Amino acid sequence: MPESTRERFIAVANTLFYERGFHATGLDQIIDEVGVTKTTFYKHFESKDDLAIAVLHERDRHETAEWIGIIRDRGSGDPRAEILALFDLLEEWLGQPDFSGCMFFKAVSEYPSPSDPVHQAAMVHSQNLFRELESRAARGGARNAKALAGQLMLLLTGAILARHETGLPDQARSAREAAGLLVEAHMK
Repeated sequence: MPESTRERFIAVANTLFYERGFHATGLDQIIDEVGVTKTTFYKHFESKDDLAIAVLHERDRHETAEWIGIIRDRGSGDPRAEILALFDLLEEWLGQPDFSGCMFFKAVSEYPSPSDPVHQAAMVHSQNLFRELESRAARGGARNAKALAGQLMLLLTGAILARHETGLPDQARSAREAAGLLVEAHMK
């Protein structure tokens, strides 16, 4: 359980932003859930957008660490297996009955300007994931690790968007099959 008031704000906002979206969640709703005053909120954050940025950074830190730990365990140090394990993990996530979408996709769609600080905070997650894929591609001997990482990111993004659009949880299976073909072609 979060200890500090700041951590409580981040935890509550994380849940509400994920379930309802950023613009549909009011600041008063967050403050009421935390059980403090507006004055207390402004001691910790300059604005709701400042809180959104903190939520996105914390979620990125947590999700990236969790996912990387899982794919390392499943891949047992083999870069190819780790890349494919990421797609297996994606399939598990997209198949969850309570799947409510991707917080980072929600942020970039609700804050569409690339110069918006909330949009930029959401993009950090993609950049971190890209670096992880590029690192594994390079360790696995890919001729062009950056190109492979970009293609894999396209598959990940496409699977998530297709899940949003269709509501069908099996989108990651096709992405995983395509990822296997790409890995095989690039990492000989």
